[in-house]
Amino acid sequence: MMLGMGALYWSRRWKYIVIHHSAGRFGSIEFLQKVHRERQPNDPIDAIPYHYIIGNGNGLRDGEIASDFRGKYHLWGAHVSGANTDRNARGIGICLIGNLQQYDITESQYSALVTLTVDLMKRHNISVENVTGHGGTPGESTLCPGSHFPMTRFKRDISAATLKREFDHYI
Repeated sequence: MMLGMGALYWSRRWKYIVIHHSAGRFGSIEFLQKVHRERQPNDPIDAIPYHYIIGNGNGLRDGEIASDFRGKYHLWGAHVSGANTDRNARGIGICLIGNLQQYDITESQYSALVTLTVDLMKRHNISVENVTGHGGTPGESTLCPGSHFPMTRFKRDISAATLKREFDHYI
């Protein structure tokens, strides 16, 4: 699927949300920008590869949601492989700071993730089926967001929150 340049900035194009973990214990906007520049020096956007990050208490407060201008200006992401341009162009990337292959997500991170995800789903009309972990995204082969990420619980909670918001709308 080829997208024109205008689609790279169009905020109503969002169709997917992809959940990641940083695989490191520490993270902040500045740190992830530095890592991104080292790993993807040809990315024309000097920003973190994700639209949002959620802190674990090491670099950002536990449960703190942060974003740089990639999120603010609805720029395409650089959070899945280059073979998956559609998920980078139309997918919002959320990264949990921490190594969820080794450690559990904190409850503050989890709560912030559910709240942010449900808000983004509502704002951009994204279905639960289009919310995936990086490794569960078609065309990707990675353990991200880690074996300690509670995907079953997460899907259940965002589904319930989405249904509750729809129900509350009619009351």
